Amino acid sequence: MARRASIPLLFLLASGLLFAAAVGTSREEEGRRGEQWEHQHGKKGRGREGEQDSRRPYVFGPRSFQRIVRSDQGSVEALRPFNEESRLLRGIKNYRVTIIKANPRSFIVPGYPDADGISYVVQGEGVLTVIENGEKRSYTVRQGDVIVTPAGTIRHLANTDDRRKLIVANILHTISVPGKFQYFLGESLVSSLSKRVQRAAFKTSEERLEKLFGRQGKKQGFIVRASEEQVRELRRQASEGGQSHHWPLPPFGGDSRDTYNLLQQRPTIANRHGRLYEADARSFRALGDHDIRVAFANITAGSMTAPYYNTQSVKIALVLEGEGEVEIVCPHLSQGSERHQQGQSERGKGRGREEEDDEREQQHQKQGRGSGSESESEEQQQDKYETIRARVSRGSAFVVPPGHPVVEISSSRRSSNLQVVCFEINARNNERVWLAGKNNVLGKLDRPAKELAFGAPAREVDEVLGAQQDEGFLAGPEQQQGQGEEEWRHRGRDEEAVESFLRMATGAF
Repeated sequence: MARRASIPLLFLLASGLLFAAAVGTSREEEGRRGEQWEHQHGKKGRGREGEQDSRRPYVFGPRSFQRIVRSDQGSVEALRPFNEESRLLRGIKNYRVTIIKANPRSFIVPGYPDADGISYVVQGEGVLTVIENGEKRSYTVRQGDVIVTPAGTIRHLANTDDRRKLIVANILHTISVPGKFQYFLGESLVSSLSKRVQRAAFKTSEERLEKLFGRQGKKQGFIVRASEEQVRELRRQASEGGQSHHWPLPPFGGDSRDTYNLLQQRPTIANRHGRLYEADARSFRALGDHDIRVAFANITAGSMTAPYYNTQSVKIALVLEGEGEVEIVCPHLSQGSERHQQGQSERGKGRGREEEDDEREQQHQKQGRGSGSESESEEQQQDKYETIRARVSRGSAFVVPPGHPVVEISSSRRSSNLQVVCFEINARNNERVWLAGKNNVLGKLDRPAKELAFGAPAREVDEVLGAQQDEGFLAGPEQQQGQGEEEWRHRGRDEEAVESFLRMATGAF
């Protein structure tokens, strides 16, 4: 029993102590996953749901984002619904990820989505205007700002920078059709009403209505060009008409009406290997209504995060800058379960996703009532894990379910750091559990527990668990390999303890 109980602990610790360089596929291969998708207007893609289960269901290359809004002045890109990517992501089927890119001096016309939005300003500066409860307010937004916008709130956004694009990353919580959202343009909605309703509603002649709303079809669309004079007026509204108010509105922003900017806060974790900035309901009350934490990680080139997992949160991450690798330990993609999924996929062609899931669940229940050998086989699968390894770069995205250990590595081949913004769903009762580093959870085990779990004297276990003195962010694999052999020889007992531990881990597997 002690030997069996040690397997998951040995695996998790081994993944933190000896992290090999990951071999990922090219950005083009990553992008093929999102080439076809079902548009929110009802146009169906040719790809079949769940076809990525047996590959890498948690990682999406830059080309996985599809343009859902095209304009000469910018674009809106979106990942397709998570439950259509993989059945393993059904738990976040109500969430979507989008990226808004607006050219200098461009203007996103007034409208509203049928989804709650949490946004992070990746780059640039602009003016956001919202109309809520009959009151109009304008705010200056800039890089590092976290923004919360309720569904149905009329808003418009302008890029007031003359040189740089305004880029905003968003996570949308859909509330109408699960996994689907629509941005409603104010003018289009009015012009779509019947002529007789328009005449009655506006108490205006049809000729004047046609003259005003008939121009709509000649306009450039969702994102249009603004003149210098119009941009100056929008800036003035933010600084004077809005009484110098910035996002968010009270009471969400606390006692101050200033924008909540992550990058201007004290980092939660900071050392030479990286910095972590976080905003949750305690620091930014608007997030409490949505149970989401927003985090920004800046990982030094050649460094990595210590292995960790979240107890409750699903982490949706977007790479903003730099290149690197990500490793995610998953119990659902062992070879046995992968073969089972592929077999079910072949037999389930032409049927709906829910029907296949129901049949899979029924077969699982039948196996549970079957022979003892089948139950034993299922028990053995619990000790097998698959490590998903992938290269990531600017524009990539990845999802980490709760309980799944993850490590993010910043490439040392580039001079730029790996910068990642994270939206963590179900944040209220979440705990981040570190598996390596000075604050690792395994080091807090009692002496008897260490000896029984690892099958070694507690002293040897402590030497391994206590060797790493950094926490949160650590030197990456390439940095470790770059150290001279002489330095490694000086480590003496610590290195011998590591080798001893690895022999134990290998024997356990």
